[in-house]
Amino acid sequence: MTVDQYMTRNPITAGPETTAEEIARLITRHRIGCVPVVDAHGALLGLITERELFLQERRVPFSPVIAHSLMGAWVDPDQLEQSYAELRQIRAADIMNRHVPTITPSTPTGEAAKMMVKLERNHLPVVEGGRLVGILARHDLLRALLRRYESAKDPGQHPGSTE
Repeated sequence: MTVDQYMTRNPITAGPETTAEEIARLITRHRIGCVPVVDAHGALLGLITERELFLQERRVPFSPVIAHSLMGAWVDPDQLEQSYAELRQIRAADIMNRHVPTITPSTPTGEAAKMMVKLERNHLPVVEGGRLVGILARHDLLRALLRRYESAKDPGQHPGSTE
């Protein structure tokens, strides 16, 4: 089995000038754990995970934004607007991880899983021909594992069949 069978194709991406506020909205709206940052040609520049975004808390106290957005908690409106204003000043290029290991669509899923464990990564960008073509998340590998288990239980089903 290879990565191309399980990766998310055409993932949600951002450009280097996308604001931290917009990144936070993408992550929460689409319920994703990371946003690859790409140039105008689709080349991978870096990756912003929830972790990188949360590390901005040291720079911008955006806990009020999260409390208000996710929990509907009451927050001082002035503090909320100040946090949003500061988040609008931070660009993806300022916070993205530029040293991101990548894989190709033909990478075996087992090799990708070993990389994730060894590098303590939850996501691996999938690059082909210099362009981002997908993202592989740990939950994608769990899906691969379950599919393999189910096909072993039911020999009539093929590992590449649809769910």
